[in-house]
Amino acid sequence: MTIQLNNTKIEDIFISEFKSDIKLFSEFILKHLEQYKTQKEFDITHLDPKQNSYKLEFDNLDDVKEEDNPFKDINDVANYSKELREKSWR
Repeated sequence: MTIQLNNTKIEDIFISEFKSDIKLFSEFILKHLEQYKTQKEFDITHLDPKQNSYKLEFDNLDDVKEEDNPFKDINDVANYSKELREKSWR
């Protein structure tokens, strides 16, 4: 394992506290990551998309023809977006 420290304060702590022992340092990091996960500091409040979104209004819709719409073949937006997400991870 290779660790590159770009912060001099952390590097000083690594040298003084862990005596440059990578195993001790790794155990310290893993222990604190486990505590961090159990603290659930990343709890987020999910918003209702229906209450926290708005419809886009365009002024120039008179100039737009139906055949200009690149999404005219899409009937189900949920399935289309799901397919896009699945393809993007491949």
